[in-house]
Amino acid sequence: MDKIVNRKQQIKLFLFEFFSFLIVFSILGTIIFIFYQRNTYTSVDNTISRKAAMAASSKDIMGPPDFQTVTVYYNAKGKIVNAQYLNNMADTVSKIKVNKKQLNKIYNIEIGGETIRRVYVRVHAQTPITHQGKVLRASQQPKYALVLKNINPEIQSITRFKELLLGSLIIFGLIVFIISYIISRINMKPVLKAWKQQEEFVDSAAHEIRTPLTIIQNKLEGLMTKPNDTIKEQAGAIIMSLSEIRRLNGLTSDMLTLARANSNVITLEKKPVDFGEFMKEILEPYQDLITSEGKKLVTAIQVDRPVLVDAKRLHQLIVILLDNAINYTKTGATITVNGRVENRNLKIQVCDTGIGISDSHKKSVFKRFYREEKSGNKQTGGNGLGLSIADWIVRAHKGRIKVTDNPGGGTIFTVLIPVGK
Repeated sequence: MDKIVNRKQQIKLFLFEFFSFLIVFSILGTIIFIFYQRNTYTSVDNTISRKAAMAASSKDIMGPPDFQTVTVYYNAKGKIVNAQYLNNMADTVSKIKVNKKQLNKIYNIEIGGETIRRVYVRVHAQTPITHQGKVLRASQQPKYALVLKNINPEIQSITRFKELLLGSLIIFGLIVFIISYIISRINMKPVLKAWKQQEEFVDSAAHEIRTPLTIIQNKLEGLMTKPNDTIKEQAGAIIMSLSEIRRLNGLTSDMLTLARANSNVITLEKKPVDFGEFMKEILEPYQDLITSEGKKLVTAIQVDRPVLVDAKRLHQLIVILLDNAINYTKTGATITVNGRVENRNLKIQVCDTGIGISDSHKKSVFKRFYREEKSGNKQTGGNGLGLSIADWIVRAHKGRIKVTDNPGGGTIFTVLIPVGK
């Protein structure tokens, strides 16, 4: 079922990316085509308008020679007065009907399979128009001029450009199809990874919560079967229930912290901290605890200046690492806490001479609910969320945390947090 859901999600992501790219390229291609077509017609219209302006104000019926356009002159009765100069265009021009309502309008017409762009203008000459130095008769005096330009070459150019653009879009569409498929697979990897982690988290959380709830339920049901017993007689059941409630409370608190951290709800409040005094306040309560268990605590804090950190979260980090060291060391072991500034990083090390962590499990110790000891013994470890929280705290400080073997046996947790100069 999960595979089907994930497959559907990947297909949706692929289709979304493919059509998004396709729409973008289509819009871009359309804009380029419109721009090219408009520029082509603008160039043609500029030529026609310039020629029309010259024809409207020219004093010579022929005007300057122009191989791009043909100018046709009409007298007041609408007859062509320069037909003898039109050569092979005479038949084509004779088919064109013009009227005064079409004055100064540029548009296309189709004649004999040719596309011609035209404009009809009024001639504004103040003096009689001449031809080759001779004044034309009144009946031949032009009153209107029609400027024509065959734009078949331009239309063919636009058509070829459109075909080239469509071909390019098809090729790019295939490329986009391949790229979208690859990107969808790449983008789905973290989603699938997060999905798997979420499933593992839910399964582990359900297991961790079910155990104390079952114990509490059994103890309470046991109390219900002995209503006449005193509190003293059932003190063991009550104490165990309270212990499980405290464990459950700690578990839910850790889960809430991780959930809020992953949702970016928690923000760090960095302030200058006197690291020497800060560590002294944390380690003093642990000195008696570690000594009472027959273990030894050694500290070497060599930081003589304030560091910019979130004191609350850093305190939580140190406590997690210390608790981890205490829980996984036996009587007679040594726990060492070092602190110094090295290469603009605050370097904190918590070392122990305990049972150590195998190489195959070092990369997994920061995962949620992970414990190398699969039994989940409450005496040797918590709920498996401590190191996940520690990892988040370090990453939130833009730092790094790693676990290595202690040469003398045991484990070393090294934290590097950037603190600048």
